[in-house]
Amino acid sequence: MPENAKQNLVLYGKITKRHGLYGEVKVFAFGGRPETLSGVKKVYVEVSGRKEPRKFILSRIKIQKNTAILKLKGVDTPESADGLRDLHVLVERNDLRPPGEDEYYWSDLIGLRVRTSLGENIGEVKDLIDSGGHDILVIESAERKREFLVPFVSRFVTTVDLDGSTITVESVEELLE
Repeated sequence: MPENAKQNLVLYGKITKRHGLYGEVKVFAFGGRPETLSGVKKVYVEVSGRKEPRKFILSRIKIQKNTAILKLKGVDTPESADGLRDLHVLVERNDLRPPGEDEYYWSDLIGLRVRTSLGENIGEVKDLIDSGGHDILVIESAERKREFLVPFVSRFVTTVDLDGSTITVESVEELLE
């Protein structure tokens, strides 16, 4: 896969377990919107030991509560579905609707520098956690040799500047101790 195509992939979710007897898999949608896969024809799965994600054609999509149940072409048994458990699912950016105002793809946030509203450098977004109610930024601080967890809500996150590759958070002592 060419590098520019790889950059076009958006982290969608994670395969949590198999479903049924015909190789279907349940996918937890990061961001809590499994319906965003409606109309998507293919997904990519990050398979360990492979440099590039593996492309799968979608035979069927069902939405069930906060998960998407996918039938991937070529995955036809419960055992083959089990082999995909805990792997990340990616989707081509142009296959998804653009994020709305104050919405972001997780993959766009990972790697952004995080600063306080007072200009203090905190670190870099390493990951996000879906806590059910809201997302949580996992910020790695090389300076302080630790991680910080900051709820991704307007009370704490004041600005997201994708062009400037920065996120500004309120300087809240409890969060940064």
